[in-house]
Amino acid sequence: MSSSTDVQGNTFLRIRIDKTSPIPAYAQIGEAIRNLLKPGTIPPGTPLPPERVLCERLGVSRMTLRQACDSLEREGLIESHRGRGTFVAPRRMQKKQQEMRSFTEEIRSRGLTPSSRLLVFRSIKQSGSDLDFFGLPETEMLYEVERVRLADDTPIALERIHIPQYLCPNLDRFNLAANSIYSILEENYGLRLAHCTEQISAALPTKPQRQLLQSPSNGAVLVVNRRTYSDKQTPVELATTTFRGDLYTAVVHSVRGSQP
Repeated sequence: MSSSTDVQGNTFLRIRIDKTSPIPAYAQIGEAIRNLLKPGTIPPGTPLPPERVLCERLGVSRMTLRQACDSLEREGLIESHRGRGTFVAPRRMQKKQQEMRSFTEEIRSRGLTPSSRLLVFRSIKQSGSDLDFFGLPETEMLYEVERVRLADDTPIALERIHIPQYLCPNLDRFNLAANSIYSILEENYGLRLAHCTEQISAALPTKPQRQLLQSPSNGAVLVVNRRTYSDKQTPVELATTTFRGDLYTAVVHSVRGSQP
């Protein structure tokens, strides 16, 4: 273990709690650790001090400490590994619903550098789901594009999209590994992408997906099926994006409607 990691881990030993406070000890511990992790200055993978050491330093029982850690783990701030200890979890990017952004726009908004590796670009016939969504004659062909999407050279997602060829003829003249497809459609084909619907589910990755994403062997993925429309309600894109579950999370904003 490096000396810098030792220093970061020892930061947790400076936590103090007020036993005269009406706030439960486990809540104080959780808030103190949360405040240490929020700035992002403690690197992912930094170990927390052993449970026994923290309990002795704080003067609390193991049950109290575990209550605090369970809460932090549910929030994705720390992660426990049996036989190894508890560590600072990787910082997950949040996909906020009701914000329709391309992957490129989303990554840049976080101060990171987006990039792609193009896996597949080809013309295909429509399948059942394509026919249902696009509502085109069976003779109309689609472009199929598959890419690995990266942030600061770290694989974040696998993307497969279908787009009708009539909407963007000669799409192959663009460098799809270096450019946002949304930007290409809007700037070169006059399409205005207005809204989309997304269906989100969790899944276990296939072996090829795990290899391409370089994800942990026991990690899950977040699968987002997206249907995108233009401002004229024209179906534009049918897409499936598979995100690394250890680096990405979805946040859904819901509004309660008026009550009868």
